[in-house]
Amino acid sequence: MKDKWIVSVLICAVLITIVFPMNASAAPKVEASGAMLVDMTTGQVLFSKDEDAMLPPASITKLMTTFLVREAVESGELSWNEEVTPSEAALALTRKPGLARIPLVNKPYTVKELYDVALIRSANEAAVTLSEAVAGSEEVFVQQMNERATELGMTQTTFANVSGLDSVSAGRPGENLTSANDLMRLALAYLTKFPDVLDVTKRAYVDIDGVRFEATNRMLSGRDLAYPGMLGFKTGTTDDAGYCFIGVSTRDGRTVLSVVLGAETDNGRYEATKALHEFAYRDFVMTPILRTGEIVPENVFVAEGEVETVAARTTAAFEVLVEKGQAVPEPVYDLPDTKAPVAVDQQVGTVTIEPSESVRYLDGESPPTGTLVTAESVETASFLTRMSRAFADFLEEVRLVLGKLSLVDRVEML
Repeated sequence: MKDKWIVSVLICAVLITIVFPMNASAAPKVEASGAMLVDMTTGQVLFSKDEDAMLPPASITKLMTTFLVREAVESGELSWNEEVTPSEAALALTRKPGLARIPLVNKPYTVKELYDVALIRSANEAAVTLSEAVAGSEEVFVQQMNERATELGMTQTTFANVSGLDSVSAGRPGENLTSANDLMRLALAYLTKFPDVLDVTKRAYVDIDGVRFEATNRMLSGRDLAYPGMLGFKTGTTDDAGYCFIGVSTRDGRTVLSVVLGAETDNGRYEATKALHEFAYRDFVMTPILRTGEIVPENVFVAEGEVETVAARTTAAFEVLVEKGQAVPEPVYDLPDTKAPVAVDQQVGTVTIEPSESVRYLDGESPPTGTLVTAESVETASFLTRMSRAFADFLEEVRLVLGKLSLVDRVEML
């Protein structure tokens, strides 16, 4: 009797699953003015909230500042070992209560020292000093920041200073405004061009002038809110902006990037970041679309070949992130006609996953593609075979034309 009861329960469970399939898990609750989540491995957008709202970014501004500094180093305009002495404008920030992140003094510092403390400790005075080293003045450097933002497609961004402070604290007119979407573009550009920036932002402290300072990021290893795999990236806080954070983490071969703007508390920005990253790792599964070497269902037409079509296959596994409970998207093949002779493993096309309800990519970004090659070779057909096909094609065209004519038209043609 007991066994029959267990069997009945199992049958009911199966029927419930069939009738009421599991839906995708609920998106994380993010208490912030704007937010965005992207999987860097695939370029897919996994979550967004008011992504285009123009908001103050606070010290996340320094990502653009240090990005331009890094580009200047790469171009040879600056060197890491070049020494720079802070100006009076930069040193003035160290004398303002609450603004001095690093108490710089009137002495030379290397570009690398200033770069590190700007990212790790969010040093306002270091950001100003770096801008002066690159452009001669903060005003000119801000113009370069806005020009670079335009180049990156950051259409909702205006920079007024290099530190992210409000106009009164920064001593410059205007406020910095941007959006979660724009900051995602900047962060992706930074990480793509200079991935070793994470070697800096993952450090839990920085030493300068013989003094050790803790990183502003509390999610780094060894800090009180440590999150497994956290690699940085940048914090920001002002009264107007609230608490902001761009975070990068890695787990099981995937890298996730999040933007949180305008959280109400310091803990709140980290709680939102953790919720987003857990959502990415827990609720999205890397789903195989095609295996390595798999023959795809569409063939390539081969002009003048011994055979008129040839099979195509993948060169590597093709995967896409799919949220649990969502349908697996169908691949789209691009297999243009080719001409004989065709060698085996000759590249003949691509496969991709187009944007859909279940798959979204950052606007302006191209979906990832997989390469398709021929599964076998095709030799050029003999002259007789090609002439026979041409004649058969001609007869087919005549048949189609005649099929469209009325009986009277056909008689008149005769």
